[in-house]
Amino acid sequence: MTLRLLGFLFFINGFIAFGQAEKDSILLLNGRVYKGTITSVDDQLLKFTEIDKKGNSFTSEIATYRIFSYTQNGQDNTLYKQDEFKDNFLTVDEAKNATLGSYDARQTFKPRFVFWSSFILGYSASLFDTYLPQSAIDNPNYIGSETSPGLFKKSPTIFPFLVPALLTVSWSLPSFRIKEHQMIQKHLLNNESYYRGYHRISKQKRMLSALKGSLIGIGAGMVTYAVFKP
Repeated sequence: MTLRLLGFLFFINGFIAFGQAEKDSILLLNGRVYKGTITSVDDQLLKFTEIDKKGNSFTSEIATYRIFSYTQNGQDNTLYKQDEFKDNFLTVDEAKNATLGSYDARQTFKPRFVFWSSFILGYSASLFDTYLPQSAIDNPNYIGSETSPGLFKKSPTIFPFLVPALLTVSWSLPSFRIKEHQMIQKHLLNNESYYRGYHRISKQKRMLSALKGSLIGIGAGMVTYAVFKP
């Protein structure tokens, strides 16, 4: 009976400790959130302990200038302060709303169209790069055994790799209207600072998706060329 009681108390203590650890969180100005057990905070660094999926514990640290706020033992603490000498031009409220916009974009913005359209363009560019036109065959300086035009009859060049750079820049330019269902913080509808933070992260995600999609498309095109070349 005593052993069972001790085991039960050990379980409860462990559960409580785990729950307390989960209460600590760090919200960065770019909208990222880290969870763990905060061990120390000073003017330069915040240190905290994290537990990975395998149950291993490790210590991390973040420079305080990157942090908007942190929650420790259920208490919120704001580190951000408006200070033009540190390039903190926004007020605390403006920075908070921009941070929440960045957080929402990380959670809800899914640039699937950007990825797949970039994949198709990268793949198409890679295939087109292997197309041998009739004009090249008719050229007196043509050296090769092909007598008819077609795909996979010309060796790839560096041309397709211009596509990722072009797409990445292109998708960084437009700003799209934020739909209400994409907002977690619906009370910040039409808030300028919130939109600024949301657009900043959504632009980064669009650019990264364009880069990844086009590079994967180019890779798929090269594999296709390797399989089907004469």
